[in-house]
Amino acid sequence: MNRVFKGLQSYLTDWKNLLTHSLVGVAILLIALFAPVSPYLRIAFVVVVIVFNVIRMKYFSGKNDK
Repeated sequence: MNRVFKGLQSYLTDWKNLLTHSLVGVAILLIALFAPVSPYLRIAFVVVVIVFNVIRMKYFSGKNDK
């Protein structure tokens, strides 16, 4: 369980994740002003961003494991 909390803390404090989620939030707000978007589509979009960020953090962290 401690591993889950450390992973969540790492995810929430990564500046790239914060930037990505901020940009996604602004994009959803701008799109919603001109064309209402289904709440399900918004949730799906955020889930996709989270999945891509987790994959990026896990496999492309830039750390050399030598």
